Amino acid sequence: MKKKIVEIAFLFIFLLAMAFYMDSSEGSLDGNNIRRNKVGEGSQQVDLILNAKGLKKDYKYSIDVKEELPTKEQADKYIDEAREEIDNTFCSKGEEIDHVTQNLHMKESYVEGIVEAEWTLSDYSIVNTEGVIQQDQVSDTGSMIEATVRLTCHEYEREYSFDFVVYKQNLSNSEKLIQDIDNEIEKSLNTQGKTELELPKQVDGIDVTWKEKKTGYVYKISILEIVMIILIYLTEKERKKKDIEKRKVSMQLDYPEIVSKMAILIGAGMTIEQAWNKITASYSMKRQKKQCGIKPAYDEMIITAREISDGESGRKAYQRFLQRVDLGCYQRFIRILLQSLVKGNKGICTMLEKESDDAFKERKLLAKKLGEEASTKMLVPLMLMMIVVMAIIIAPAVLSFKG
Repeated sequence: MKKKIVEIAFLFIFLLAMAFYMDSSEGSLDGNNIRRNKVGEGSQQVDLILNAKGLKKDYKYSIDVKEELPTKEQADKYIDEAREEIDNTFCSKGEEIDHVTQNLHMKESYVEGIVEAEWTLSDYSIVNTEGVIQQDQVSDTGSMIEATVRLTCHEYEREYSFDFVVYKQNLSNSEKLIQDIDNEIEKSLNTQGKTELELPKQVDGIDVTWKEKKTGYVYKISILEIVMIILIYLTEKERKKKDIEKRKVSMQLDYPEIVSKMAILIGAGMTIEQAWNKITASYSMKRQKKQCGIKPAYDEMIITAREISDGESGRKAYQRFLQRVDLGCYQRFIRILLQSLVKGNKGICTMLEKESDDAFKERKLLAKKLGEEASTKMLVPLMLMMIVVMAIIIAPAVLSFKG
């Protein structure tokens, strides 16, 4: 418990230190001056507290501080960089403006958004506003188009014009077939008065057939079910493993009490069988009155008591008890009982008392181990909580920097 308190205290101190650091870190205001973002970094919102002597006190004041405005020399430099970027990116990879066959790249801004671009083409029937080439409109000998782009950097602007030549793509037979199918479907879609789209049965003298693409739900659901079955199996296996481990821990924790009771009852003059029955009867009564929960070790003792009452020999019944429990500590206990059945009760109390003392020491060690494991498991939610709190503290600062 003390360890847990120390960990939580450390976490709170750490978070408080982070908060102090963030609160005292250098902001945008330097005296009466606010640092503006560089060109291209965008504007930022700065939240201030205004005090005007005799009129306003602690008034919340927000300013949308625009980025720096470039000088003419800076704007010319950015526009030149934009032109160079256009030359490098306008055509698809491997093509030049004097022989274009693939779609073009006409971006709305260049130089990381500093320079805005507005495009104008001389013929939109061949290349549309998105740079897509309409192959059926391209001349067999190529089509020349003039492109004009207005480059704007704040209040400075410049036009850049150049020509490029578009040629038809050299399509394979299959690519040409798909293109012709597209054209046939486009014609059908543009026919007025038709309530249904009729797919072509023959294109370029080639018979074509159509079938609807399956959603694959059966396959996907089958895979999902297999995955779920595996997960359920693994989950159930893990649950059983945990139940077995929990059962063993419960029996280990109950062991010192059982040995101690046997030692006291046998020392009071009872036989092993009488002492055994007395312990199980007491447990059964408490269970009926709901004064205790389920205890696996005592339940196994009840089974053994019933076997003996049904005529089974004590030796065999205790051996079966040991097989069901299968724990080292109970092996020592049953060995003592079996030895007394052969040699009599002489010295059994001493052996049980010694076993009880050793068992209580082992129980203390087990309890300490369980406590450490529980403390370790608590670290995961503590770490998650720390991450969440740090995110809550840091996020506003990060957002303010971006603003």
